[in-house]
Amino acid sequence: MQRKALACFIAVALSTCSVATDTKEYKVGIWYPTTKEGVLGLYKLIFQDYLTRVAGPELNAKFTVIVVDLEANMTAEKMIESKQIDFFYSMAGRISCIEIQYDWINIASARAVALGKEVGAQGTIIYSLKANTDIQTYKDFKGKRIGLAHMLSASFYLSKQVLQENGIELFRDASQVVFYGNDYYSQLQDVLKGKIDVGFTASTLLYQRYVDSIPLVRFHALLTNATFEDEIYPFPTSTPLTPYFSVAASPDVPVVVKQEVARALRVLDARSPEAKAASLSNFTTPASQFDVRLSMEKANLFGGPGGRCFSPFDDLRDLISCPAGYVVDSEKGLERRCAANGLTCPVGFPCFCSPCIGSISVEVFPSEVVLGLASTLFALNLAVVVFWAFGIELGGCCGRPVRAIRQHVEAAAA
Repeated sequence: MQRKALACFIAVALSTCSVATDTKEYKVGIWYPTTKEGVLGLYKLIFQDYLTRVAGPELNAKFTVIVVDLEANMTAEKMIESKQIDFFYSMAGRISCIEIQYDWINIASARAVALGKEVGAQGTIIYSLKANTDIQTYKDFKGKRIGLAHMLSASFYLSKQVLQENGIELFRDASQVVFYGNDYYSQLQDVLKGKIDVGFTASTLLYQRYVDSIPLVRFHALLTNATFEDEIYPFPTSTPLTPYFSVAASPDVPVVVKQEVARALRVLDARSPEAKAASLSNFTTPASQFDVRLSMEKANLFGGPGGRCFSPFDDLRDLISCPAGYVVDSEKGLERRCAANGLTCPVGFPCFCSPCIGSISVEVFPSEVVLGLASTLFALNLAVVVFWAFGIELGGCCGRPVRAIRQHVEAAAA
């Protein structure tokens, strides 16, 4: 009778009790050059729904997408430092900065789809309006209005480098430099409308989103047979290639979670609704960021406050670099230069007008020369003091004139 009662008790306990397990939430920060709604439309299916469905069961986890870097209070830096994101999907330059500053780890690189072609790289197009016949070569960029994209995108720092190699200093030679930040579409529209003369944009993005505008623009100084990791890039590019977007993970994320997320992304089906919405085919092992870092160092993009990378909402004046013999104009000077040149910034976008001005040349002498001059001046001064004080006692040609001068000065003082 006791055994039966014990068995019933155990059965009831097993049927009514369960082990409590909490589902862990991982937050994925996403940046892409569009609106917040546009980002969610492109990537929520992959980084929230797909990862929760494919990686979630193994990890007892769910994934949530957060849009970053479109607002000043939602930068990747702030979200990382406050531990509000665990993963971050962004362009190569941004991922490279996060790796350096916060010891995050690149776990997977995306392969994009544009016009039915898969690419693991990003090129840059330097372009102008085809109808503007005044611009044919790089030398024609002098005195023109140039539109820049995101400061950490290759379309900024690599284009700036290519211009330098062709004798054009962006902040010295352009009449106006406009910063479009995340808004590549407005940059393209302003070129088409003649509000600016030259634009820098990402070539993969151009062939994914704005292909209808391509016949209207002229590409400048295109490279031939550009390759990335032994793969020929199928689209035009004016600069060397960089990796396409990548996913980085916080050092606080357990290794098993990083591995499972990377695995889930690598098995993404290019034919799936998630991949098609984002114009991606799948993900691969992380692409090297080494060349990206070298190029960003050349562009002084690691020179922000505290030595960190520049953030999208840092003071843009700190990005201005002038060639030898030129300096950045004062704050008041910068404010006046556009009006003085009859130029205005496009509505909603900051700009600078010829911010580099000629510096005053200062001759610097070797220390030996300076010391020699100082010694000579000291000796001459001492001689004058001696003559002045002892002019009465000095005879010959000098004693009488010095004594007379001293007597004259003393009489005048009295």
